[in-house]
Amino acid sequence: MSDPAIVAPATDLAGHHGALADSAHHGAQLLAQAADPGAAGTAQATAPASSGGSISASEYAKRVQQLSPGNQEEQLGWLATIGRHFIGMFQKGGEVFLGFVTGIIPTLVVLMTAFYALTGMIGEERVHGLAQKAGRYALTRYTVLPVLAMFFLTNPMAYTFGTFLEEKHKPAFYDSAVSFCHPILGLFPHANAGEYFVWGGVLVALLELENRGVIPAGYHINLAIFYFMVGIVVILLKGIVTERVTRFLAQREGVTL
Repeated sequence: MSDPAIVAPATDLAGHHGALADSAHHGAQLLAQAADPGAAGTAQATAPASSGGSISASEYAKRVQQLSPGNQEEQLGWLATIGRHFIGMFQKGGEVFLGFVTGIIPTLVVLMTAFYALTGMIGEERVHGLAQKAGRYALTRYTVLPVLAMFFLTNPMAYTFGTFLEEKHKPAFYDSAVSFCHPILGLFPHANAGEYFVWGGVLVALLELENRGVIPAGYHINLAIFYFMVGIVVILLKGIVTERVTRFLAQREGVTL
């Protein structure tokens, strides 16, 4: 007669092996279902259907894939349209910013370094002497002087060139110089790097039109030159007008400049 103490462990061991076999078979069955949910001999994975029945996993996946953005917009209407355009605006802005990071910003840093080095090589005293000569006459005071100030000192240091002028000319010079912050960007973006987006937004549109063939290639360069030239005419007119307005107000208030 066998000892119960010996038979019991043997029975438990046999049961343990049976459980392992069942577990392995179940795992293989799950793998088969994952590989091919509709294969013969495997249990069909089901998902609840809108009609109250059940559908296979493959059919459920097909229905999910058929939910295109157009179908979603048809279901949600104007809410989906607003949401798509709202996030699309920021996505487009991110694309433009990425283009700046990989394109204009490195160029801008190099330009700033080069022109600051040029100013150092010429010498600040020579630059200041040229500024004093340019400030003697109205024609050069509101054209050459603002251009030199923005080119060499950039915004906002450019306004310090006003120290070489008489008090009665300083308001008009400031008006001319501050009005030239943007026209210079097309050719010399280092002059006002903090506000490059003013010209950059126009440039992005021009490059897109050039790529489509709507306007001739290189048109953005011609526009930058025209922008620069028109800017000089505008700052000359603003300087002359502001100088006369300053003189009129000083006389009316009895102030000597």
